[in-house]
Amino acid sequence: MNRLNFNVKKTVDYWLRGAEYDLETAQAMLKAGRYPYALFMGHLAVEKLLKALAVKKTKEHAPSTHSLPVLAKKSEEEIPEEMIGLLARFMEFYKESRYPEEEMKFYKRCAEKFTAKNMAEIERGYQWIKRKL
Repeated sequence: MNRLNFNVKKTVDYWLRGAEYDLETAQAMLKAGRYPYALFMGHLAVEKLLKALAVKKTKEHAPSTHSLPVLAKKSEEEIPEEMIGLLARFMEFYKESRYPEEEMKFYKRCAEKFTAKNMAEIERGYQWIKRKL
């Protein structure tokens, strides 16, 4: 890694801006009734926020992974087991909304109530992580 060109603050801000945009997009998708996309974008927002946290804590580039539990661990932040459990559960929204063989089953599960409940949990996790920044 070329540390001369690596600006931690600028990189953290990059991931934070992306996370905020993706959370707003998730909220818009929820309002529009595009439930699977709301959850997918919610996952992406949390992922980017964890990458910002990892960069801030380690002073290195964010790991190239979509795994929220792995990113949490790489952040070197002490994260409660309950939050790790939530992050692991959010992985469903990335995998099942992305791969065709799982997609239709997932879409059927994404009723308004299911999505609203999970978006509330995504936002709770998001806010918890953001406070660590």
